[in-house]
Amino acid sequence: MDIIFATEENLDNIAQLYVRNHKSTYKGLLSDEYLDSLTVENAKNRWADYLRNEKNRIWVAFEDGIFLGFVASTADNEIENTWYLDSLHVNENARGKGVGTALIKTVMEYAVEKGYNSMSICVVKGNEKAKNLYAKLGAEPYKDFEDSFGKTHTNAEKLLWKNLCDGR
Repeated sequence: MDIIFATEENLDNIAQLYVRNHKSTYKGLLSDEYLDSLTVENAKNRWADYLRNEKNRIWVAFEDGIFLGFVASTADNEIENTWYLDSLHVNENARGKGVGTALIKTVMEYAVEKGYNSMSICVVKGNEKAKNLYAKLGAEPYKDFEDSFGKTHTNAEKLLWKNLCDGR
């Protein structure tokens, strides 16, 4: 598996996966109105803007030329000296094969390289599969809060990997 920095060429794959995963993962957790409003074109614009911001980083995973997933990250605007894992998406047919773990570890390595002590992520309550993966990799509960997706408000949890330099 190859994990590389994303480029504009990857935006179609990123946007399509982002919308597809949101519509399947968050069905029943977020409103149908919000999920129905997601379009590949809007997602492509969102991720293009994200990619152009020099403070953000997106990595993509490929195997034999097949797009497996992506991870996006940036500095946490709430917790000092913490890198924020903003978004992680893996193609359905690549799940359970270590792609998500490899992408998360790539972000961790980058955070350590840039001098961050910890890393955070926010999870919608009810997305237990994701939360379990993060916990397995050492993330611990930090706080509960209300998150917004358009006009949809939902309960969420922020998790934290402490002491990244300890090899977590």
